[in-house]
Amino acid sequence: MQVARILIITSRNVVTTGGEFSLIFNRADALKQHWGVVSDIVALKNIAFGVKSGEEAFGSGEYIEASFKNPVSLLGGYEKVIKAAENKLATGKYDAILVSGVGLLRYVDRIRKSARGALLCADVHGYYGDGKLLAKDESPFLGAFHRLASSVEEWEQKTFLKQFDRIFTVSSEYVTFLCQNAGCREQQFYVVPCAINEGVDLLSSTERDYNRGSYRTKYGIEDTDLLLVYSGGVSSWQCLPQTITLVNRMNELRPTKLLILSGDKEGARRVVDGCESAASILIDGYPPSLLPNVFCAADFCVMLRDDVPTNHFAYPNKFLEYVSANRPVITTPYVLDVAKQINQFGVGLIYDNDVVALNRSIAAFDFDNARYQDLLALTSFKQTLKPFVTDLTLA
Repeated sequence: MQVARILIITSRNVVTTGGEFSLIFNRADALKQHWGVVSDIVALKNIAFGVKSGEEAFGSGEYIEASFKNPVSLLGGYEKVIKAAENKLATGKYDAILVSGVGLLRYVDRIRKSARGALLCADVHGYYGDGKLLAKDESPFLGAFHRLASSVEEWEQKTFLKQFDRIFTVSSEYVTFLCQNAGCREQQFYVVPCAINEGVDLLSSTERDYNRGSYRTKYGIEDTDLLLVYSGGVSSWQCLPQTITLVNRMNELRPTKLLILSGDKEGARRVVDGCESAASILIDGYPPSLLPNVFCAADFCVMLRDDVPTNHFAYPNKFLEYVSANRPVITTPYVLDVAKQINQFGVGLIYDNDVVALNRSIAAFDFDNARYQDLLALTSFKQTLKPFVTDLTLA
């Protein structure tokens, strides 16, 4: 049987690891593991990352170097990416094409001419206004760049998405939004959030119990303490100050501690300094591979988000990381798909600024391990990628 092959064309960052890389790479890895689908890549590479040729995080592929700070270099880079993709498509060996990143959707007609009948897919990840949210924490120059990129992405999604055969996105809420605002049709979509890497074994109940005791002892957490765990950076969209405010309010009702796990420990300390509950807040950092072990110490993990569109249509990787550690999650109602799944599966609590009600819900929370496994199965790539593989093999 002939092996199915896809071509990924992207301007997203796949030369260093991160959120964009994780979704693109882990999805390609799952396609290879479960169905033998081979992925080739043509990517626009920002030279500002300083990654040497052959050391790109995604691995082998064709990487076109450009300076994202130089408009002439950037526009020339797009042209080189499309030409490289056209040369690959001319071989006729691809069954599907995935196009992602700011500046590339506009080439839909040109790519289709070279597609030779391959299934042409856009990969939008999330809301086109994300760049404007990122800009709040950045320098004037970088912030202006991301605001411009966000405007370009909005124009591209509204203008060109409906011309693709299929569209990948991470949430069902964004499907509804794009149908209403970009003229798309529901049958165009695959909803594929960034699942946990399926090559990693989940912890057993024995391992979870051991880790819980070990890390609570390390940090001096009493059995009577409520331990909340926050994992992430200090960007405003991650709501660390709001998390600290929640801890302050919870401490008025019961002994509560917060463990902040961050790669930016100094930044976290600056946020914590001077807060009312500083004595109740611990800060530490671990490599990503060890985080699931540390999560086991938590009574609840915290993932607060603000009421803004970029959160409404997102599906944060962090949510499934917490679920895979079998830890209940406290979140706000504003990440709409996540809030629905928490209510459906009972894997956490929704905090709507009523701390007294939250405290009651914490005390009454009914933990059921099977619910976490059910949600992980539902959101696994093995499940969410089935419609794409079916279309791929039938195309």
